[in-house]
Order: sequence, then C-alpha cells, then structure tokens
Amino acid sequence: AVDPETKTQVAISPSFTRVNVVITDAIAQIVMTQRFINPFRGKAESVYLFPLPENGSVHGMKYQYHDSVYVAQIMEKAKAQAKYDSIKNSGGQAALLLQERPNIFMQRMATLGAGDTAYLEIRLSMPLKYVDGELELAFPTRIGPRYQSNSTTPGLTKASATPNYSVWNPPADRSGAEFEFNIFVESGLEFSSIYSPTHPIEVSDFSAKKKTLEDRLVLAQNSVPVLPFTRSVLLTSQKTYPNSDYVLRLKRAKTAPDFSLALSKDSGGAKNQGFFSLNLYPDPTLFAGNRSDMELILLVDISGSQSGWPLDREKEIGLNILSRLTPNDNVDVLAFSDAVTYAFGNGIPVAATQKNISIGENFLRGLSVQGSTQLLAGVQSALAVPVNPNKKRVFIFLTDGFITNETDILNAISSHPSKPTIFTFGAGNNLNRYFLEECAKVGNGFGTPLVEGDAIGPLIDAAWKKIEAPQLENITVNFGELVTSDIITPLSNRLYMGLPYKVLGRYAGEGLHSITLSGQRDGVTLAFTKSIDFSSPDALSWAIPKLWAREKIGQLMSNQGITESNKNSIIGLSLEYQVLSQYTAFLASNPQPISIAGDISMGMPTELIAKKEMKILDFGIHFQNGLFFLDWNGSMPVQAIRIYDLHGKLLFLYRPNSNQTGPLRWIWDGRDAQGKNLPRGFYLITVQTALGAQSKTFQWDPALHP
Repeated sequence: AVDPETKTQVAISPSFTRVNVVITDAIAQIVMTQRFINPFRGKAESVYLFPLPENGSVHGMKYQYHDSVYVAQIMEKAKAQAKYDSIKNSGGQAALLLQERPNIFMQRMATLGAGDTAYLEIRLSMPLKYVDGELELAFPTRIGPRYQSNSTTPGLTKASATPNYSVWNPPADRSGAEFEFNIFVESGLEFSSIYSPTHPIEVSDFSAKKKTLEDRLVLAQNSVPVLPFTRSVLLTSQKTYPNSDYVLRLKRAKTAPDFSLALSKDSGGAKNQGFFSLNLYPDPTLFAGNRSDMELILLVDISGSQSGWPLDREKEIGLNILSRLTPNDNVDVLAFSDAVTYAFGNGIPVAATQKNISIGENFLRGLSVQGSTQLLAGVQSALAVPVNPNKKRVFIFLTDGFITNETDILNAISSHPSKPTIFTFGAGNNLNRYFLEECAKVGNGFGTPLVEGDAIGPLIDAAWKKIEAPQLENITVNFGELVTSDIITPLSNRLYMGLPYKVLGRYAGEGLHSITLSGQRDGVTLAFTKSIDFSSPDALSWAIPKLWAREKIGQLMSNQGITESNKNSIIGLSLEYQVLSQYTAFLASNPQPISIAGDISMGMPTELIAKKEMKILDFGIHFQNGLFFLDWNGSMPVQAIRIYDLHGKLLFLYRPNSNQTGPLRWIWDGRDAQGKNLPRGFYLITVQTALGAQSKTFQWDPALHP
C-alpha cells in the first residue's frame, strides 16, 4: 500500500486468513477469507499479490467494508479495470480480482479509510492430483521470488513484469494463529491414511472436532452441515506463520482398478443431461513389459533459488536416476544458471557405462548454486542435443520453476519437431507447480513435486516404474450408448501406470453405461472397460461445469502459445461460466446490506458449511504518562496481545495468566521484546481470544505522550 502522507510504499499483509476446504472424492471446494487493515492516518488503496492452486477454478469473490457486502461480477479485464479506477478516483469503495498467471492473482481494494478493516472472500474449486492410489491437495501460502526473464508473453500487467514481483511475504515470526486451515472430507472412499508432509495437522472423525469448529466460528452451535462429513483435518495452531505450501495427502484403502465420476445435471430443460468429470484408473497389467533402450537427458537447475536443501535434493534425485541406467542406454547431464555446462563436454550423449556414470555422478556432486534462472536457454540446449533414432529419448528437468517466461518455455517444448517426452521433478517448500505440471503435460510426461518432508527413495522408485514401463499411446474413450459432447481429454495423449485418464464433457442419458478406454502399447491395441452409473449427481455438482470451463480455458491458453489467437474464445467461456481467466476480472462495486448479501467477516458462508455470525470483539486504547493502556471488557479470556510494525514483524508478545477472566487492563511502556524503545511511527496491536483476533492501528510518539 502507498502511505498517503509519505507517498512511500509499505508492505502489509492480511491480519487473518482462513481457508475452508471440502473434499469429495477427486474434487475440492475452497473458500478463503482474509482480513485487511489500513494502518495509515489517511485513505489508502491496497494492492495484494497472492498465490492460489495452479489448477483451481476461481469463480466467486465478495468484499465487505463497514456495513456493506460487495458481491463481485465477472467482466472483461479492461472494462473492469476502467470502472474500478473511476470508483477509486472518486473516493468510492470497490475491489478488483485479476489473474496475473494461472497460479498468481492480484487483489486491489479501494479506498480504505484510516484504520479501517475490510474482508475478502474468494471461492474456487479444483481437482485433486492422483498418483498410485493417493490423492493430493497442494495449497500455496507464499510466492517465491522469481527470476525476471525476457518474455514475449502478451497481456501481463506491470506487476507481473517487475523483477521478483516486488514480493513481500510474512516473516517467520508472524503469529501462526493468524492462519487457519480447515478441511472436511465427504467421500464414499475409505482412506487408510491422511497425512501432511509439510504441516502439523489433527485428523479425526468430524464429530470429534465439532466443538473446536464451533469455537472457531466455522460452524454454528448445534448446527448440522449440509453434507455428511466423515473426517476433519485441522491445521494445528502454530507459533509461527506457515510460509510453505500446505500439502495434504489421502491414501485410498483400496487401489483396485476402478474410476471416479462426478455429475452435474442441468437445471431446467431436458432431464438427465449435464456435465461430467470422469477419472479412469486402468488395470496396471496393461502396462506390463520390458522397457526399451533409453537416451536420458538430465537438466539440472543450479540458480540462486535452489540454494540449500533443494539443490541437495536435486543431486540426490539425479544420482538415484543415473544409478538405474544400463550400458545399453545413453546419457547426458546438463546444468544451467546464467550459462549451460555439460558433464561430458560436447553436448552429445554417451553410453551409460560405469565409467561414464561415474563422470556424471562426479559432475552432479560438484555442482553449486550460482547465477540466475535462465531456464529457457537450458531447455533449448537440452532439446538441441542430437537425437539417436534407435533409442527412446527421455528428458528429466530438475527445477523449482521460479521464472516469469513460462509461456515461452512451454511453447519451445510444444513446437519442437521431435515431440519430446519430459518429466519434471521439483524440490522445494514453495514451488511453481503450474510450470512443473504444465511442462510435463505438453511434454507428454508427468510431474513429481517434492517437499522437504518427503523421502526421496520411494518417490523416485514410483516415478521410475512409470517412466520405464511401456505407456499407452493414441488413447480413445468410447462411451457406448451414452450421448456425449464437448469432450476434453488430456493435452498428453499418453497414459502411465498408476495415473488416471481424465475426461470432462457433457452427457445425455442415465443408468449404467459401459465405458471403454483403448490405447496402443508397442503397436498393440489394449482396452479397459468399466460399467459406470450416470444417475446420481455429485455433492459438488455445481462445480463440474466450472471445472470443465477452467480446463477448456487452460487448453486454449496452451494451444495459443505466445500469441493471443484464442483470446475471444477464452473471454466467452470465462463470462459464460463465471470462471476467472487472464483476460477477465471480478469487480465488486455495488454495496448490499450485510443482512441480504451475507456477512463474510469471520464466518465462512458456503453452501456446504453452516455459518455463525461473528461476535464483535473490541477494546480501548489510550496513552498516559508515557505509557500505553489497553482495556479489554470482553467476556472471553485474552489469550495473547501482540504488537507488530507495518511490515508484519512481531515486536512484542504478552500472554496473560491462563486463569484470567473478565475485564483486563494491560500497560505497555513502548519497548520491544529486547527492551529497546520503539521509534516514532504507526504500529498494529492484535488481541487474540478463542473467538478470533481483533486488531487496531495506533501512532506511538513519546513526544505526543510524554
């Protein structure tokens, strides 16, 4: 935000974030609510850049300011931007949500009064990643610094073109109580385990955590959720802010060959028709056989963002893969940052003899972090390695993907005449998952992201079994007598063992239908048939058309490459299905009374979870004799009082006696935790109770309060 007095930029962040997730089989619905405070003495606009899941369909936004809720409408980006600017310049209230990249968004809020609080709610739906019987939800909590690459990608705003996005993330000493993550599982599937490799969580039957959810104001007292939730997964309250991607994995108890289907029946009109989302999990025996001789090109990122354990993991992955080659294979190893270096000197693959493997291993072990992420040059160098027509060529890219020219790199891969096969491995607690997954899609492969808590061995074992097994190619799906249209199949027409084949589209009909997936393995046609019931709509049925539209938009974006040839089609889909795209925006500008539009202040209004109004917490502050006085008259005991600077750095923490009840007076002398006098300026104070937190800004100036 820009301080209206000093005209300087000041980094601020939400004072509270809550994410509620409902999981039904292979789909998740997400509602994120955040609270913002204007810390200045005058009106200010806040511009907030933040990440969301790369495959999420963003389809709703609300903005609450004072006693009004502004429900966003989707429109073309230029039109929304012009209307927002007009409202801002006139001193009015509005919020604008833009998609900067598939996984990075910009929220603008105008115009917050001095010390005022505003709330934002964003809704999205997303498919869960499925690998070997395990579903994964990955939710980013920060934006990693990106290297500013030279890009030909059109349509990016000024913020997108700024080196490192001018990104500021909450420091580690920011209170973890300001971040809540609640997950509710409603599924016909049984899970043998639910775990997170990144965060401490509490997994239990839903009924066992109902009281906790009521205390958090997620559920109303004695309410009954719309869906029959079986499990709840709550992020354990943390002392520090969770500045890493939140990853949750759900292991299916039964992994026999089957399918998952979600249906959305059209409202009105003809019966028994609508949209579907179908995942087919073919029998693993279809992939049986010995692999052919391989030519492996390993590309390793040694740029600055790989510093620390990520580069160590990359080396471990590379060494593990090299050890699996045989003398009948060929290999080359490249490392890139500002320049590209080769293990074998001349960029020509060599036989994977023990001697050459040792050279490659020594090359990997000797790598160190240096320079910038010139990933496009690295990819172009790898693709330029001469092709051996007698061996199956495979590329493996090891990178976190923190660049700004993703589209240029994806275009270089998809337009390459050799039609390369690419697998990506990313090591990091914050990854550009969009690039890692999309790069693998256009390269007819798959992505394997790894976080710090992952064991390398099992993940590489599982990935390598897929890489070396014969794949199914030239895949088709036959729906028998079921009438289908507007079918979307994966960009890659290749299927690997343990991964699903996902199909979205429209259907007409009901009852059991035999669905057959066919593909070729080594020139032989093989088939997998399942009898599937197209009768019962899914619990998240309203989300299926939006997921279809999001997938269609993604493929149109991929197909247009560095041009804008599909822009009009993308805008049409975005407006029709109310799904955000790079060319559209959500604008919230028309105020409605809270009683009509719904209060988003702390409760989570969703179709699936009951809502409870927030009980207003309040406290008074004043200054006397050079001291700061806080008077709390709430009925709930105060758990903590925190003071921050405007950058979110925690300066002082006070925890009252746990037996304290009733009114509280707290006196502070203007010193930080180290006993140093705080300089003159504006600060934020937060009072935390079991019902949540309430914050205020204040000006500390010993000259004004002698």
